[in-house]
Amino acid sequence: MSAGIDVATRGTRRATTTPLRARLRSAGVWIVAAVVVLVAVILTMLMTGNREASDPLHYDSTARDGMKALVETLTDHDTEVTTTEDVAAARAAAARPGTTLLIPTGTDLLSESEVAGLTSALRTGGNRLVLVDPGPGIAAFTTRIELAPDAPLAQPDPVSQPDCTLPAARAAGDVSTGQSLYTPTEAAANQVLRCYPFSGPGVTDSAEAGQLVVDDGGRFPLTVLGSPEWVSNGTITENGNAALALSTLSAEERLVVFYPRPDPGDAAPPSTLDYLPDWFVAGALWLLPCLLVGLLVIGRRFGPLALERLPVIVPAIETVRGRAALAQRSHDRSGALHALRTAALLSIARRLALGPEVGEAEILSRIAAATGRDPAQLAHAFTTGQPADDRELTELSELISTIESEIP
Repeated sequence: MSAGIDVATRGTRRATTTPLRARLRSAGVWIVAAVVVLVAVILTMLMTGNREASDPLHYDSTARDGMKALVETLTDHDTEVTTTEDVAAARAAAARPGTTLLIPTGTDLLSESEVAGLTSALRTGGNRLVLVDPGPGIAAFTTRIELAPDAPLAQPDPVSQPDCTLPAARAAGDVSTGQSLYTPTEAAANQVLRCYPFSGPGVTDSAEAGQLVVDDGGRFPLTVLGSPEWVSNGTITENGNAALALSTLSAEERLVVFYPRPDPGDAAPPSTLDYLPDWFVAGALWLLPCLLVGLLVIGRRFGPLALERLPVIVPAIETVRGRAALAQRSHDRSGALHALRTAALLSIARRLALGPEVGEAEILSRIAAATGRDPAQLAHAFTTGQPADDRELTELSELISTIESEIP
């Protein structure tokens, strides 16, 4: 290959040497960027590493619908708060005297045997059960209170008044209006205290029902807080919600918050991602800038582009050698032999003063007449012979060269 082509290919003509300081400065930008990305990923993982619960009314959730604010406030006011998701632990804690058991949600997840175990523990310790808007699930705990039917046209006021003699309700005053009313059954009509009935357009016959229901005449004391807004982080500070919730739940020295969970046997099978460690996401994110920097390093150009005036003159010998090398690598013996035969026939036709219209058969006939060789040998050399290996190709090419040299 010529020197000009070599320079154009390698791009080294008029190339200047880049100082080491400039190279380090250019690489430093990417190093700093990579370190910044890595630090950002690590900080993100540290801030999100301790994943807290985000379930509604969960005692560890700081979301708007969580309940952590209430639990911490009760703890700060000298109430011994125990939190658990295990029914056995909740049953054991509920049996201690001077304890209130709070089930904020998930009453429908408890089996009959689990409910029986909890209520038995409450009776043993003479303790109170507090449910937060249990809905139809109230029937699993008592037959003395039931969910009141909905009034489809009712539009309750956003704030409800106590309208009862319960000291905690009267001290709390107005509270946020919830979605559910609870009413005593006929057998307990005169033994259940009802507070915070609905009031507003379309509300009828709500005097016998209330959002706050207290039953002290059953197998165990039971209180129903009919609105989750009274205990949720986002709404507990509105109106008298906090006062009502705190006074209800701090009546005893100990509070057990039990958050039921679905049976693991009913849960969906874990996916592949569930088996990955927590650091996998950070590692995957770290690989992205590494991959980007690697691509930039691999794809960068070494030195400036070299310019060469066109057209570029390539010596014929280089073309011949290049085609020969290609034929050798691809083992194209037939193609190489065809090129040799064609070049030899054209050269012989010029020597014998034959025009371009003369066919191959006539050229071979004139070669036989000029050299005295056997026409079969000429046909084998110029048309029919096919080399099976490099040795036969060499023999045919030497025969063609010898015949060509015999033409005057």
